[in-house]
Amino acid sequence: MLAVALLLAAVLALETLGLNSGTTGTVLVAILAAIAVTVVALRIDLARAGLAAAVAAAFTLTWNGWYVGPLRPGDVLVLLSLLCLLLANPNGAFRTPPWWVKQLAVLVLVVAAVNIYFPPDPLYLANRVVLNATGQISQSTKGSLVSANLGVAFKFVVAVAALPMAFVGAARVDRRAVRWLAVSFGAGAGLSGLVATADHFGTDLGRLVTHVPNVASRQLGFSDHPNFLAAGATLGAAFAFWMLLSDVRWERLLGVASLLGCVGGVYASGSRGGAVCVVAVLALSVVIQKRTRGHTPTIALAGLFAAGVVVAFVPSLGATILRVTRLAGGVATEGSDSVRAIVGAQGVRDFYHSPIHGIGLQVSFDASQVYLQELASGGLILFTAMSLYMLGAILTAARRMHTSPLAGALLAALLITLALNVFEADLTDRFYYVPAAILIALVQVGDQNRADGGPADPATTTGELLPARSSR
Repeated sequence: MLAVALLLAAVLALETLGLNSGTTGTVLVAILAAIAVTVVALRIDLARAGLAAAVAAAFTLTWNGWYVGPLRPGDVLVLLSLLCLLLANPNGAFRTPPWWVKQLAVLVLVVAAVNIYFPPDPLYLANRVVLNATGQISQSTKGSLVSANLGVAFKFVVAVAALPMAFVGAARVDRRAVRWLAVSFGAGAGLSGLVATADHFGTDLGRLVTHVPNVASRQLGFSDHPNFLAAGATLGAAFAFWMLLSDVRWERLLGVASLLGCVGGVYASGSRGGAVCVVAVLALSVVIQKRTRGHTPTIALAGLFAAGVVVAFVPSLGATILRVTRLAGGVATEGSDSVRAIVGAQGVRDFYHSPIHGIGLQVSFDASQVYLQELASGGLILFTAMSLYMLGAILTAARRMHTSPLAGALLAALLITLALNVFEADLTDRFYYVPAAILIALVQVGDQNRADGGPADPATTTGELLPARSSR
């Protein structure tokens, strides 16, 4: 009953947001209502519809610059998947997530509640230095403290709790969904990167979808900021590398395209942190995956040899790569560094002002990197909860990687997230939590498989774990 109440509240929130957003929002809500009527009229299998929505969400969650009206389709697909799966199988669609997920979801709500009932000093908030993405002074809060805290808490809980519930529910309909989710996430990130790469060489494909102009020479793909493109592509690269090692020919081909897109997207984004992290995640993947681990010295030597050839015989190419990624080549980065320093210093002041519970989730967008975002918005409570979440996910993936190649890809993505947190500011972006959500589906469905006498790794199997239950 609690799950039903939460889902209905989520749908109501989406409808309210849409109706308050003018004609576009009203039209969007009407379209959603028409879809619901169609589902009922055609007696569509809601379990399969929920599975399809989960896979589509995994494909599109890195596209955080794509809006339909006031909403991101990826976010709507997560909630749509949950609703369909719950209606199709109210008693068996979901499983309780592991402790490291539950503690984060609960403590996010605790941080929001504490900052609502014990708000920070209004004078302190009024004198905070807040800069937008272009380095201009902006408002320190978004709406009232109550609505802003609740809004961020809702998005946070969707990311850390609703997302894995949807993925587990999808995998309980069909165990192959675990693999589909991983492939879709890597392919979606790769497609955004391919579009960004094409835009770097003169097209304008990304803007057709997002309507967001590029930031100078830096490309966006389907994201709304170059750094988000780089973060999503870096995570996607771990899954693209895993696809390269598949026994299925079409997955290997998709892995090649996705990996080229992810690497190209990081290059076109001009993100310095992304450039470092995408190389690191590929190196991690080589070491972690069983099929390549024994060839690590050979692959490392080949990479060094290729770099030496570029430096010796095509120095202009190396210079271009360094210039586009802003690692060197005379590209001015002082402005970006200054903005990061200013908002970073403000984040430190916010933490000192309220070290236990922060100054409110409404400032979780402001700091220059994830760790400062945690400390400024939620203090030691949120920082500790996020640390336990990441530790729980990493240890879980590490325990599974010896029996599941997909777990190796998940471990590489989770480890590189720790590095991305230093460079990027993606605390509440849903795509950041997709690897952990897939991991939870992999583990929980794998455990159920073993209990039923089936294979331990659902990502390598076919067939249904549970029969899809219709809503008829």
